[in-house]
Amino acid sequence: MCYSIPGKVLEVNDTLVTLDYFGEKRKARNELFQISCGEYAYAQGGFIIQKIPGVQAEAILDSWQELFFKLKEIDKRLARDSGTRYQKANQIRQRYHGNSCCVHGIIEFSNYCRNDCLYCGIQHKNLSLKRYRMEAAEIIDAAVYAVKKLGFKALVLQSGEDEYYDEDTLIAVVEGVMRQSPCLLTLSIGERSPDTFEALYRKGLRGVLLRFETSNPQIYATMKPGHSLNQRLELLVTLRKMGYLIMTGFLIGLPGWRKEDIIKDISLTAELGAEMFSFGPFIPCPDTPLAKEVQASLETALEVIAEARIRNPEAKILVTTALETLDKKNALQLGLMAGANSIMLNVTPSRYRQLYSIYPFRAGTDTAIESRIEFVVNLLQSLGRAPTDLGVS
Repeated sequence: MCYSIPGKVLEVNDTLVTLDYFGEKRKARNELFQISCGEYAYAQGGFIIQKIPGVQAEAILDSWQELFFKLKEIDKRLARDSGTRYQKANQIRQRYHGNSCCVHGIIEFSNYCRNDCLYCGIQHKNLSLKRYRMEAAEIIDAAVYAVKKLGFKALVLQSGEDEYYDEDTLIAVVEGVMRQSPCLLTLSIGERSPDTFEALYRKGLRGVLLRFETSNPQIYATMKPGHSLNQRLELLVTLRKMGYLIMTGFLIGLPGWRKEDIIKDISLTAELGAEMFSFGPFIPCPDTPLAKEVQASLETALEVIAEARIRNPEAKILVTTALETLDKKNALQLGLMAGANSIMLNVTPSRYRQLYSIYPFRAGTDTAIESRIEFVVNLLQSLGRAPTDLGVS
């Protein structure tokens, strides 16, 4: 399955490229390739991430054309507002994004972490956790497999805050992935120096997933001992100025969090210029100080998705794995129908997948990735969603 539709280049204006998809015109930034009118390319997150030969592109477009318009009609029918807040949010999503749904793969390459965040199962003090690290070549191989064999065009490489991976190692990983399997590549490794992120941008990294967790400085200081909310926010602002796509958000239902905080958390996500809103429910993890706290409810998490969509029509909103974990059978569909339009699928090698235990019983960790992909693609098509990110309008 392909998670992007190639577009035909209609116009090149310096680094801004206009692409055509079945008569729809979208713009994307090109910073990595020599490209000319009449050629074909993939775009993700508003960036050109791969060129594709014309014969291959036309074959993909031929296979997609009939299904593409059929899915659009299904989505329009299902997005009619019948009065509930979820339906209103879904209608707004359809109006601003059509039926496109971003599908990212995520590779969790280390569960070592220097921090002791109270809510997190891979915190440094958790001595019961079996730790693992993937070496640079192994990370690259996993990414190449996800792109070339599984069809992903957007990948997130995630770890705890593990200083084993110094700047040179991270550069080697980014260079290796982008050389062998160009994609929209995002890192989620916590806080590093702006100089490191600047060096990685030069090598082709284009996204950073870094959640601020809560807009409340007191809760932040309690949940993340020794860390400052302002410091994290300053880094996010700096990264956006560098040109990065920012994926950020918060935890729903942390101890001390109130429903009144929903608006503050959503507003801060928007103020940071997030390309993707990422927020999931708090799920207590054994062997952490918050093990006996009450987890956030599925209803509250869906309310947050709907509220975020209504307040931010143009945002990309992720159905997080944590949300899916609350109801493995239905939560993905419920999230998509409440206004979300992005998904992440876990493509971590199977021998490591269950060890990245930030909370227990995570959705998707006990299923073969091929089966998981089949399930998600079938669900998306039943909802009229095309698993693709066409760039920026």
